[in-house]
Amino acid sequence: MIYAFRSDRGMRKKNEDSLYIPAEGNIPLVIVADGMGGHIAGEVASNTAVKKIVDHIERAPKGQNMIALLRQAVNSANRAVFDMAMSDDSYTGMGTTVVMALLEPDKYVVANIGDSRLYYFDGSRLRRVTRDHSYVQELVSSGAITEEQAKNHPQRNLVTRSVGTARYEKADVGVKSWKRGDILLLCSDGLCGSIDDNEMEKILRTTKNLLECCNRLTELALDRGSSDNITVIMVRNSEAGAND
Repeated sequence: MIYAFRSDRGMRKKNEDSLYIPAEGNIPLVIVADGMGGHIAGEVASNTAVKKIVDHIERAPKGQNMIALLRQAVNSANRAVFDMAMSDDSYTGMGTTVVMALLEPDKYVVANIGDSRLYYFDGSRLRRVTRDHSYVQELVSSGAITEEQAKNHPQRNLVTRSVGTARYEKADVGVKSWKRGDILLLCSDGLCGSIDDNEMEKILRTTKNLLECCNRLTELALDRGSSDNITVIMVRNSEAGAND
């Protein structure tokens, strides 16, 4: 696997996003988390969630069902963030989105809570894999507003699920196939809330270097006036055994 990333505080005073990409030889796992809560709470929530997820997955016995493993990892993170918020008044109400993928040569398992996203790019078309857990997404799904109207809705940043804001929370988890040369893009809403999917696809089509692509996407979001932190991870499947 080939990895690249960029995380930028944007117009904010600090960066409350957290991310994970594996060091060489570690479990092929990628995570983006977008913290919320004010003061340092958002940063604490996202960082705690990422660390708990990585720790749980690294300690898991080999051969465990991957869907169950990711659900358990998210549950572990949720308990940790929720318990911290309940035990310290300065952390009251903190939480974080999470989107992650556990990678194999011919498939990946994706899990998400909140409105951070995972996209899949096969070289020609960019597809959104995850579904936002947000008030605006519920309006779109019910037919109350269109996708175009959702882009500028005043409550577009209101999430309906997040890690740590309730004692129990459920992640969406699924298994998807991919092949050699395919790319996954994970991002916080500082990116996908500022540029649309067609613009992202165009940049992926015209930029082969992953780090350059991360930078172009981030710079465009900044040029568009993104008011949030911006984090993007890209992974190219370089495994020789990946099926066509």
